[in-house]
Amino acid sequence: MPEEAIELLVLGNTTPEVETCLDSLRNSGTPAHAIRIDHDADQLAEQLKKKRPLDLLIYTVEADALEINQLLALLGVTSSATPVIGVSDEADDELRISLMKQGIADLVERKNFDHLVQVILREYKNLNIARRLQLIEHQLEEAEERCDALTESSRDAIAYVHEGMHVTANRAYLELFGLASEEEIEGLPIMDMIAPSEHAGFKKLLRKLSADSEHSSEMKTTCLRSDGAEFSAELHFTPASIDGEPCTQVVFRDQSITREVEEKLRLLSTQDVQTGLYNRQYFLNQLEEEVRRNKPSGSKGNTLFYVTLNNFTEIRSKTGIKASDTLLLEIAGLLRKTVGSQQVLARFGDHTFTILSQETEPKSAEQIAKKVCDAIESNKQSDQEIQATCSIGVVFCSEEFSTGNDFITHAYQACEMARSKGGNSYYIAEEPIPATDSGTSGEADLSALIRFAFDNDKFQLAFQPIVSLHGDTRENYAVTLRLLDEQQEEIQPDHFLSQIQEMGRMHELDRWVIKNAIDELAKQRKQGKKINFLINISGSSLDDETLLLFVCDCLRDYEAKGSWVTFQFDDSEARSHLQKLKKFAEGLKKIKCKTCIDHFGLAKKPEAILSSFPLDFVQFHTSFLSDLSENQDKQDKLNHLNELVQAEDIKTIASGVEEAGSLAILWSIGINYIRGYFIQEPSDSIDYDFNSD
Repeated sequence: MPEEAIELLVLGNTTPEVETCLDSLRNSGTPAHAIRIDHDADQLAEQLKKKRPLDLLIYTVEADALEINQLLALLGVTSSATPVIGVSDEADDELRISLMKQGIADLVERKNFDHLVQVILREYKNLNIARRLQLIEHQLEEAEERCDALTESSRDAIAYVHEGMHVTANRAYLELFGLASEEEIEGLPIMDMIAPSEHAGFKKLLRKLSADSEHSSEMKTTCLRSDGAEFSAELHFTPASIDGEPCTQVVFRDQSITREVEEKLRLLSTQDVQTGLYNRQYFLNQLEEEVRRNKPSGSKGNTLFYVTLNNFTEIRSKTGIKASDTLLLEIAGLLRKTVGSQQVLARFGDHTFTILSQETEPKSAEQIAKKVCDAIESNKQSDQEIQATCSIGVVFCSEEFSTGNDFITHAYQACEMARSKGGNSYYIAEEPIPATDSGTSGEADLSALIRFAFDNDKFQLAFQPIVSLHGDTRENYAVTLRLLDEQQEEIQPDHFLSQIQEMGRMHELDRWVIKNAIDELAKQRKQGKKINFLINISGSSLDDETLLLFVCDCLRDYEAKGSWVTFQFDDSEARSHLQKLKKFAEGLKKIKCKTCIDHFGLAKKPEAILSSFPLDFVQFHTSFLSDLSENQDKQDKLNHLNELVQAEDIKTIASGVEEAGSLAILWSIGINYIRGYFIQEPSDSIDYDFNSD
């Protein structure tokens, strides 16, 4: 039955019968409206010109009735698809057939209300089918036009082939084979693009495609350019049609170009652009591998050196950015020479370098640390106003480290030990630093720094883009947090956040982030940017019953809209605060804010939380992305979880994307969005180009 009312136009003197028919329709649950006019061409033309929907026309067969031809002509000008149902005192077969031949849908006896109701419902159903078909045909035409435009602008070389002959091809295809114009390929056999040595295998595939028009396939072969040069290519064959005629779409991908691009992507994803050293994320991945290798064996693992320049902020302020960047390049070069090619050397922060060394003996580690200190101190240039020095923390991999972050955190603590001695020195922690060793000074200093940051608004926001894998260009950013020490060195988030948790101040930090993020969001929106923020909220804040009011106040004070903000909750914390989270999430929904679960997928029954409260996004645990391209079990598990989540009409985000190899897998699985260092590391700038390829 129709959800909207059926709009009827009644032509002629059948008002009592139509009213009875309308009552019958309404009683059966089908709403309907009717307007009656006389058999007058002018009145009919006036009604048809009105901008209102018209579904069916009831035509009364009587002595002074409007001619059928004239009626249909008037209808054809405005709404030719409108069915006409005839009504007469006597609906005999001869009259019915005569009227139907002229274009009337059917003829009904005027007092047979049940019959008239069924005919109206039938014709209305057929009308809607015709309208949907017309809409689909229009959408198909638009899709074909977009497809043609995409094909022409595609960087892939694409040709359409019928019975082994070219029908058409895009510009990239012509350029790939060195052809000047499309006229050169019309009627040209596709076999001419294949090297003679590959003809036998290619003919076999063409016969298979010809026998099964719905068959898709792919192959790697050697192709032949117009100048006779050969190149390796990967070909993808899929069924297609042009102007309604079946054909095969063939996509040629030059493997030499692909390998070159993949190599560039690999370098971009692992290297620091400024110094050419490994970047932070690559180094963290190496630490994870090191901890994973060392944990089962319990043997002594490799050694981590955490090297930070003591006075770099002062150098930069006095010499300027250009000179200080030159100094960083010089120090990077010194470190390459000092530590050797067998060690993993990275630029870990703005003026922090890290080294993963195979030297496992304390004496050897001490020698390396001393050489690094001496090399940096001796790098005195005549035009430098300040001498650069460093502090180095040295830690040996231990089975007590459960993650790479544990490893780097202990190295950072050892570096703080060295810096507390005045700098230009090193501290070797032969065992993981116990809390008592750093708690009296390092932790106390960190606590003081955190209190200072709270009191003086010294926390900093950073923003990481969340990018769609399926063409959505909305500008979504995840909001992250930074804390710098007295030397403007970035403190590891796990380190200072765990300290804030111990201090019982996480709920204060959440409020600081919410307030400042919404403030920044409103400023960006006023500049014309269409950005949205994803903001983390800790489990501690879920115990705060006034948090929703605080969010409302921030939105009102900064003139921001709730639909611009998504609040994210850790999966394990969400499960332990489920009732409070449900109440909070329902309140967020009322003010149009969205919600997200982070670190999803590791719980025993992960899907149980999906219907527990209003949920818009799910962000999978970063562990799924580690070695995803080589691990089929992880791919299968992620695919299964993604299907579960999207079945609930919830969008999915893959975080921790650090290499190009996982992108194709995530796209094929159907993940909606991705974020990670491969896309862009968190930055204080909000300038990612979401329209780039």
